[in-house]
Amino acid sequence: GYIEAIREIEQQLQSGTSNVKFDDIAVACGSGGTIAGLALGSSLSTLKARVHAFSVCDDPDYFHNFVQDLLDGLKAGVNSRDIVHIQNAKGIGYAMNTSEELKFVKEIAEATGVVLDPVYSGKAAYALVKDINENPKKWEGRKILFIHTGGLLGLYDKVDQLGSFVGNWQRMDVNESVPRQDGTGKMF
Repeated sequence: GYIEAIREIEQQLQSGTSNVKFDDIAVACGSGGTIAGLALGSSLSTLKARVHAFSVCDDPDYFHNFVQDLLDGLKAGVNSRDIVHIQNAKGIGYAMNTSEELKFVKEIAEATGVVLDPVYSGKAAYALVKDINENPKKWEGRKILFIHTGGLLGLYDKVDQLGSFVGNWQRMDVNESVPRQDGTGKMF
């Protein structure tokens, strides 16, 4: 699917009126499948953007090996370390956030209208911006496409932690009195 995503990105760039070309693609990494598809797709396409994966759980070596197994299974003939750069972005742990990470997610939403989840894309974007700030020469003049892979439901687990950042809001109680019909309604 993500090989096809690269093809779609490439088509959108070619059909656009501006002459934009991305040097880098940045994305969260939680299982390895997304980065394998993006990296292989980019290396096979005319895009040739370097994929930067920000791992939110296991370490970079684990993901390089996992992606290599996928590439070998496809008989792709490429080395994962040649087509994807993987950085650790798990912070204090998988699905656990610092107040700085949560504040970053809130500030991005306010500034751009883009809502990042705190488990995947939020951690990846936070780590990317942090790396840009800490290593400006590495990123200077580069055009980066950040791919938001979803995960917004991860915000629900952070309601209590986000409360102090969001201001005047309250938890919505769902009315449980809606009658359930067989085959529809709550899953249990």
